[in-house]
Amino acid sequence: MIREPAFDADSLSEQSRFFHGALEDWLREPDITVACGRWADGAIGELIPQGRGYLLPGIYEGCFAGVRELRLEDSPHHLHIDFGRVHRIHYVVAPSVCLDFKPSFEARLLVLGPGGAPSDHWVVSLMLSCPYDRGVLDSARVQRFLDLASEQAARRPDLVEFEVEPSVRDTSEGLQLLQLLRARSAMPAGQWPELVAALCPGATSPSVPPLEPPCIALLEQALRMRDASLVLYRDRTLIEFKTEKLDGLHRYVEHGHVSWQIGAFDDHHCHLALGAVARVLFSAEPVSCQGGGINYTVWFLSAGPCGNPYRRDGYFSIVLNRPYSGNEPRLEVIEPMLALYREFKDMAWVEADPTFLEILAGGPPRRRTASADSLQ
Repeated sequence: MIREPAFDADSLSEQSRFFHGALEDWLREPDITVACGRWADGAIGELIPQGRGYLLPGIYEGCFAGVRELRLEDSPHHLHIDFGRVHRIHYVVAPSVCLDFKPSFEARLLVLGPGGAPSDHWVVSLMLSCPYDRGVLDSARVQRFLDLASEQAARRPDLVEFEVEPSVRDTSEGLQLLQLLRARSAMPAGQWPELVAALCPGATSPSVPPLEPPCIALLEQALRMRDASLVLYRDRTLIEFKTEKLDGLHRYVEHGHVSWQIGAFDDHHCHLALGAVARVLFSAEPVSCQGGGINYTVWFLSAGPCGNPYRRDGYFSIVLNRPYSGNEPRLEVIEPMLALYREFKDMAWVEADPTFLEILAGGPPRRRTASADSLQ
């Protein structure tokens, strides 16, 4: 019997209280904009609180405990937001079309994606309305932005991250920001990684990976699994390679640079930065594409966001394509993945979700619903 994940009401309430307080911190600022939506989705709505914004307390319980209402004094305009869907505050300095492509200073409320996995998508962001004074960076306002990031990261370092996009760092505004960070951190020669880490400890960049990524042996065996696919999923794009048609994993060295290629050079192949793989997760998740059955997946996860809209750290995966014959599990297809986990489970970077562990202990279940031959 496969149990659904338990609803963690205490964790939801605790995180919602933090996000509630973080938004109230911003609403006390006199010159901010609350932006709803993203240009990538075609439209943005903006609220200009001018110090008149406030949040109503939560009135719901259970899975709706994070729902709040943002109100403006003497105005009918308001915003409903579910902090229960927010997983992190992403402070970012990035070019903005609204500022003639000069950097904007934003705090984006990142939301959970399909399946409850963390994503890089946001539906609400908080930003400095006017971070410039006569075309020059306003140091006082930017310092307040840095204060908000630092104060909130001190309260919950696991829920706050900070980024200065690479395209900003060498601009005149980026160099001015660098000096501000050096001054507040008392590191006159500090560089971006250490300055960001000093401001927000939870935003520390991962260490430089070793020359030989630890996942190599596991990946080589995963690529030999039958009836499986190597999957790379990005916004509006899904690339799938049948593992049985790939010519394994190849290592190349050119001028001291090591690269990894999956597939033969003269056939379909892809190049992956395997040093970016921080963890490997064995997952078993009920999905509609398996007709109510289990989707067996080996996730190769990055230390930070990688552009996957389903889960923000999902760099690539290997998925079993046909784990059922009718409603019966195909043990000859599923068992190699279970065996792969058993072989590597003691590695610190290998994990498994609860459903996968249940199947490991009790055996693969039948498909829950009736299926046609097309679902095999």
